Amino acid sequence: AVSTLLLSTALLLASLTTAAPIGTPHSTVIPLTTKTFDSLVTTDSANTLWLLKFYAPWCGHCVALSPILDQAASHLAGKLSIGKIDCTIEKKICKGKFDVRGYPTLKYYRDGEFSDYPLGRDLDSIVSFGEKMSQSAVKVVKDVARVYEILVGGANGAVAYVVYDPKEETEEEESGIDKSGATEDEKEATKLLQSTERTRVFGQVARKYQAQGSFGLLSPSIDKASIAKVLGVGETNKIPDAGFIARIEEDVPTKFLTGDVINTEAFAEFIKETNIAVMTELGGHNFRFASRRGKPLAIGVYNPNEEIKTSKFRKEMKQYAVSGLYKEDYVWGTMDGIKWEKFISQFGITKAGLPEVVILDAPERTYWQDSSVLSVAEFIKAVKDGEIESRLQEKGPKNPLEEFSQLFITYMPWSLFALLTLFVVVFWLALPSTNPIRPVAPSREEEESKKDK
Repeated sequence: AVSTLLLSTALLLASLTTAAPIGTPHSTVIPLTTKTFDSLVTTDSANTLWLLKFYAPWCGHCVALSPILDQAASHLAGKLSIGKIDCTIEKKICKGKFDVRGYPTLKYYRDGEFSDYPLGRDLDSIVSFGEKMSQSAVKVVKDVARVYEILVGGANGAVAYVVYDPKEETEEEESGIDKSGATEDEKEATKLLQSTERTRVFGQVARKYQAQGSFGLLSPSIDKASIAKVLGVGETNKIPDAGFIARIEEDVPTKFLTGDVINTEAFAEFIKETNIAVMTELGGHNFRFASRRGKPLAIGVYNPNEEIKTSKFRKEMKQYAVSGLYKEDYVWGTMDGIKWEKFISQFGITKAGLPEVVILDAPERTYWQDSSVLSVAEFIKAVKDGEIESRLQEKGPKNPLEEFSQLFITYMPWSLFALLTLFVVVFWLALPSTNPIRPVAPSREEEESKKDK
């Protein structure tokens, strides 16, 4: 039994330390170490897009994520490679290079840059991410009436960015593009993106922010009247004659990138400021992003099982987020009160009282809540007028086992040495004494006492 255990351990260690082949697309999750990280991730031309999981063996969420990543790796072979880094061993990578502070942490790598993975941790989200990132960053839109369908799949509350330039001043050699192995749609997109300075800027930034947004190029053949009609642009918000870069969202006023100089820095900053829907659905994948944008969150908590009530409530929330008096003071979102019942309970919200609005300043751990105020507008006004006072969010109890595990990992190898020392001491105390117990001869008094009896 002992020999079998040792053999199994040896095989496991061998599998963990054997380097994955370079130059071949990966179809399994690849263990990465300090020795193999750079050669596999940053220099392998056959695997240029990576999703990286930083984990600890004791982390329950990490364990639950493993089979999902295994399935995704098989499905996305040749498009997205998936790697895992054991942070209890590879501290130089986790702490030294990336300053990982929680598990699991997901990051992706492309074009020499590491970025936070922005989507959900379910199989569909990860596969969608891999499929999207392996395609062209910019889609050509020839029918402006289908712009939302083409760029965001018709999803309500999704943000996209579009570029329109009627100049089409192509001066680039097109022979290289025509001879490439790209599809006809990709060739057309490349030619159009290279046609003017504005489209070139758009294409460069779209590539960098592809994971965080959707990007489209409106064909120069589309007339401005059709564009204005679909994008809801009127007399007060006209389409610039020379063309434009804009943020679009269905049923929300279009925002144009303005300024005397349109360059990559200006467009990138525009995306950072506007790349969140007027009212977004909040969950584990985007809550941190939404709650750290410099404004408190205004969260509409709803019960998905009450469809009519929820639909009316969401419409009221969005109307205020678009045109309300204090619309610019908050980041607006909605949250499934059944799925996230444990989270909302810390603000005094119960599913019986849904729908309800709560305002949360996450960095300051402060919130405003009052179940008796039902109207969104009245609730916001009551907060602004001081009628609803702020309260301090209570910190939830920590899991003692998980906290001990984190401390143990942090202070290795000293914690391991201390644990082994304790084990040896306890084991030694538990052993029976090896010295034989010798009978003690009775004293003379004891013998005389026995005779008297």
